[in-house]
Order: sequence, then C-alpha cells, then structure tokens
Amino acid sequence: MESSKFPLKKTDRGFTELSPGAEQRPGQYRYGDLPLAGAGVAPAYDSLLDYWQILIRHRMTLLGFVLVGLLGALAISLLQTRVYRARTSIEIQDFNANLLDLKGVDPSNSSGSYVTPESYMETQVKVLQSESVLGRVIDKLNLHAERPATGWRIFKMLKTSQVPEKEELIRQAERNLTVRLSGNSRLLELLYESPNPQVAADFANTLVSEYIEQSQEMRWKSTQRTAEWLTGHLDEMKAKLEQSEAQLQDYVATSGLSLTSDKENLAENALKQIQDELSKAQADRIASQAKFEEAKSKPADSVPEILEDPTMRDYRQKLADLQRQYADLSATLTPEHYKVQRVQAQITELQFEMLQERTNVQRRIGNEYEAALRREKLLSQADAEQEKIVASQSSKAIHYDTLKREVDSSRQLYEAMLQRVKQASLATAMRASNVLVVDPAKPPLLPYRPSFPINSAIGLLGGVFLGFGFVLLRERVDRRISAPGDAQIYLELPELGVIPLDDAAVSGRISDGSQPHRSTPELHPGSALKPPLGDCPELATWKRKPSLVAECARTTLSSILLPTHDGGCPQVVVLTSPSPGDGKTTVSCNLSVAMTEIGRKVLLIDGDLRKPRLHKVFGVANSWGLSDVLWSESPIETVPISHLVSETEVLGLRLLPAGSCGGSPANLFYSPRMSRLLKRLRKEFEMIMIDAPPMIHLADARVLGRLADGVILVIRAGQTTTESALFASQRFAEDGTRVIGTVLNSWDPTSNRHYGYGSYANYQDAVEDGSKQ
Repeated sequence: MESSKFPLKKTDRGFTELSPGAEQRPGQYRYGDLPLAGAGVAPAYDSLLDYWQILIRHRMTLLGFVLVGLLGALAISLLQTRVYRARTSIEIQDFNANLLDLKGVDPSNSSGSYVTPESYMETQVKVLQSESVLGRVIDKLNLHAERPATGWRIFKMLKTSQVPEKEELIRQAERNLTVRLSGNSRLLELLYESPNPQVAADFANTLVSEYIEQSQEMRWKSTQRTAEWLTGHLDEMKAKLEQSEAQLQDYVATSGLSLTSDKENLAENALKQIQDELSKAQADRIASQAKFEEAKSKPADSVPEILEDPTMRDYRQKLADLQRQYADLSATLTPEHYKVQRVQAQITELQFEMLQERTNVQRRIGNEYEAALRREKLLSQADAEQEKIVASQSSKAIHYDTLKREVDSSRQLYEAMLQRVKQASLATAMRASNVLVVDPAKPPLLPYRPSFPINSAIGLLGGVFLGFGFVLLRERVDRRISAPGDAQIYLELPELGVIPLDDAAVSGRISDGSQPHRSTPELHPGSALKPPLGDCPELATWKRKPSLVAECARTTLSSILLPTHDGGCPQVVVLTSPSPGDGKTTVSCNLSVAMTEIGRKVLLIDGDLRKPRLHKVFGVANSWGLSDVLWSESPIETVPISHLVSETEVLGLRLLPAGSCGGSPANLFYSPRMSRLLKRLRKEFEMIMIDAPPMIHLADARVLGRLADGVILVIRAGQTTTESALFASQRFAEDGTRVIGTVLNSWDPTSNRHYGYGSYANYQDAVEDGSKQ
C-alpha cells in the first residue's frame, strides 16, 4: 500500500500550547527518571495459598533439597558407629531393717529416715550411677584390656591434662549409662550403650550384681560393727552388775536387816499388815457404833436389825394370825368364852417372847460395838510399837533400796545388751537383699543408633525446611516477575491475561541460522513496496490462529472489553512497558488482530517515535505517520481518514506508523493537535491501540496515558523486575492515569505446570487438531 500523498507543510517550530486535558506541572516529566533503589516492596504473602503457590512453582528445587537432606542423613547414618543398647530392670523392695530389732541399735541404719519413697528411689538411682559401683563393674569385666587401641591413642593425643585411664573409663560409662524410674512404681530401668552388643548386656547385668553385692556388703559391715560394739560393752555391763549385787549382799549382812526371799524388809511388811488391819478395825468399829446408837435412839420396832431378824419376823407373822383369830371369835363370842380366853392367852405369851427377843437383839448390837472398840485399841497399840521398830530401820532401808534399784537397772541393761548381741550375731550371718532382677539384659540384635528411620525423617524435615527457606529467600532476592499472579500480588492491579512464549517463531528463526530476535527486515525510507509478512510473534494471532498464543490473546482481549463501573469500554488504550524488550509491540499487534476477529474497526498507532517497528511488522512505508501529522499545520478535521492511516493485510485493521519527521516526541504529544487527532480518530474507529515507548526512561507513555481511556502495562516474564513495574504503576497513579491492568508476556507454560495446562505440547496439538476439523 502506498503512503498518503496529502500535501502537508512541515515547520520547525516547537509547540508550546498544551491541551487542557494534557496540562502538566513544570518538571514533572523527566527523560532520566529512574526507579529508586528499594522502590519495590517485598511480596506480601497474605494466606497459606500464597505459600502453597510458591512451593508449587519451586517444587523441583524443594524436591532437590529434600533428596539431598535424605541422602545426607543416610550417608551420615552409614558412617556413624553402630551403638547397641542393652536393657535390664530391677525391683527395689522395702527392706525390713527391724527384723531383729536392730533398727534402734545401729546408728548408721537410716533406711527409714527418707521423707518419701520417691526420695529413697532417687537415692538408689544415684548409687547405681556412682563411681564406686561403676569402678567395680569395670574391674570385674576387665574393660581396661578391651578398650579400643585407636580411640585410646586419639584420647591420649587430645587430652590436655593427665587423667587416669580408669577415671576416663568411668566417665565414659557414666555417659553411656541411663538409669530411670518407671513411673510411680519401684522398678528401675537400666540402659547401657556400647558398640559391642555383648559388652552392653554384660555391663548391665554386672552393674546390677555389683550393686546388689555392694548393698549387701555395706549392710553386713554395718551389722558387724554393731555386733562388735555390743560385745565389747557386754563384759563391762556384766562386771558392773556383779559388783552391784556384791555391795547389796554385804550391806544386808552388816546392817542386820531382816529380808524375805524377795529381798523385802520384814519390819516394813509387818507394819504394813498392822496398818491394813487397823484400817479395817476402825471401819468395823464405826459401823458397829452407828448401829448401837441407832438402836438406842429409835423405837425397837424401827431398828433395821430387829426388823430384819428372822425370829422377830416369824413372831410378827404369828402375832398377826392370832390377832385375826381373836377378832373373829370376839365378833361371835363373849370375852368370857374359853376360846376367846385361850387365844388371848396365846397372844400374851407371844408378846412376851417378842419382848425377850428384842432385848436379845439390842444386847447383841451393844456387844458387837464393844468388841470392835477393843480390837481397834489393840491394833492401835500394835501399830505404834511397829512404827517404832520401822523408824529405827528406815535409814538402813533407804540405802538398801538405793543399792537394790542399781542392781535391778544393771541387770535389765545387761539382759537387753545380751539379747542385742545374739541378734547382731544372727544378722551378721545373714546376707539378705531387697533387690530383685525382673528382666536380665540380653545382647540386642539391632543397633540403637544410628536410627535410619529417625535420621531419614530428620533429613527429610531438614531438607524441607532448608528448601522452603531457600525458596522464600530466592523469592525475595529474585525481583523478577516470572509467573502468572505475581504482578497482581506486587502491583495490586488486575492481570488481564498471559501471552505465552511463541516457541514456533523462535525455533524457526534459530533453525534458519538467524538470531532469535523478533525484528523484521529493514525497509528503505520512502519505499512503497511491502515485504512478505514473516512468521513473527507479532502476527501469531493472524498467521497461526489455532495457536496457544492466539487463544491467549483473545482471552486477554475479553478481559479488556469487560464493561467498567459506568457501563462503558475503553476506546483508546495505551500499551507500554516498564523497560525496553518487554514485548509491548508483540502484545499490541496480537490484541489488535484479535479485535478485528470480532468485527471491530481497529486502529493501531505506533507511538514509539524513537524506535518505530510497526511499519516493519505490517510491511508498510514509514514515510508518513504520526509525527508528520503532528508537525503539519493542516487542520486535522478536514483531512480524509484514508490520508491519515494506512491499510494492512489484516481485514479491519488500520495502522498509523510513527512517521519520519524528527523532533522531540514529548513536545509533539503535548501538542493540542494530538488531542484533536485522537478526537477525530475516535469517530472513525471502534478501538484505538497506541504502542507507546517504555515509560521508565521516557515520558511519552505518561503523556499519552493522560489522553487515552486507560493504560495496559506489559510485563515480560523472567525479565521485568518488581521495582520497575511498581515504579511504572506508581507514576501512572501519581498522574491520575487509569491503569486497566497488566499483561504477562513471553511466559513459558512448560516452566510451571501449576499455571499451565499440564502439557503445553499436548494442548498445542489439541488446539491445532480442533481447528483442522
């Protein structure tokens, strides 16, 4: 297609007028603007899903760390010395220290002085770990000769101070020995580790036997010392007892004391008997005196002795019977009747007998009182006489009692000590033990260390943690945006789509022997001929419609055409990138072609006036273009649209090249003609896409963004850094320019299956097969 021949005059004057919509503050746009160091921020992982995605992206690296950790753990396990652990258990019962009643005699016996049973068990644990017991085991097993010669030489070389060999063996045994309680029971568990399984079992069994033997020896020695001490003091107690008895017998012989066979004083015994009898006589006399006085002061019939006398009781019964008969007879007979007189005579006789019996009872009470009084006087006289005798012997009796008590205490102490000596002699002959072996140690079949499962688990976990840390560190150090979703996390902008790497075009160029860059053949200025359109990635949507690149371009276009909050769609869109080489031209071309496929009239403007490329891609001349229109003084509203834009072989797509006119692009874009040009083009086309230069080093994209409906930021996978992308996004935000979203370009689907379709080659074949059908 020939370029437009519309005559426009060009001038060299610069534009100083700014359109109202493009008014900017002085000094806001600088060609040397660069992102500050640290302008980017660290990625914010807000959920576990973010970490999961990181792990999926770097799963091979993580798997490598896991394998290295596992292999390292296995290698270390293979290099480690095999250590075997032998186990034995014992039960410590309560020792009956008072079996022979020696608990209170032996001052060294402290088995009952523990506050709690737990303290006693803990003491036994310390005894088992003591150097004395371990030394006995080492001597009995002769471990001096079995010590490895190589290790001993190394120890000799490394030790800084001279340590005896046996002491070093004891220290090693302490490190290898473990003694622990089994809960709240009286069981102790002994564990010993050694490179030799037989040595481990022998050491554990020997330790138990030596512990039992040592406890027996200590108990036997303690009992033996007690028996020797008691035997030595027994003779002294016997001599003291004999001396006390001799002194007592001599005093009895010289003092003239009369003693019974039980060594008691006869005079004191007689006095005691007289005093007892005197007390009884006084009691009898008082009782008789009370009866006598009562009999004298009361009527005879009210005296208890008379009332309780059996004879008087019979008389009273007979008298009552006779009086009843007399009353019966008097009722029917006269007093002169012989029956009445006979009964009267019997009553008179009985009353006389009762009077005599009452007199006898009173006389008997008086006799008893006189007898008791005489006996009391006699006993009082005897007591006085016996007291005189006892008083004369009291001083002698006191001394005698003192000597006798001393003899008795000496005899009791001697007998008790004699009993203790016999018990101690019996205990010395006994060798009892309160330790029972529950499980004797056996040589273990499998080593305790190294544990391949545990070491493997540690290696796996270590590899996982190291790998995860390395991945997170690389995520923070590697500031490049590499996968879909990264830009949305860093920039907080919607990701419109992903354009995969066009492997077909790259491989084709490499196979032809050319460099794998995406430039088209250079056209001579002013040439009206179009070169043949090559198989370049910029036209993949047109040349290879069933390709994955074309499908992704159509998907991205769908995101762009979604209506906004006000119900409209962007008509003028600027496509730019943070840095050169990000593929903004490739994205703009494919999106423009995809737009034509839905029947829209599309205009693609080459806004990169410094390095134009669109005329090469579509094979049109660059002798007339955007810069020429902006420099021209002809009214834009009157110029036919066919003279402003060039047609392309893509149906529905028009192109406005960059043009060949020089000058400052920023000044051209500040020109009011740029805004009028876009206003004219909005009426002619349904979609206008502007391929703008990279915006970090140049201000062109920022100026064009203020004139457009929105900006699309193109990011190249594995090349664009988060700092540069964030810097570009912040600049547009400061300008008040709407950023529609980002497009990830040149992403390799085979590098990360999590975001791909499982197999890129299979999907590509499926798409091509579907298009053929």
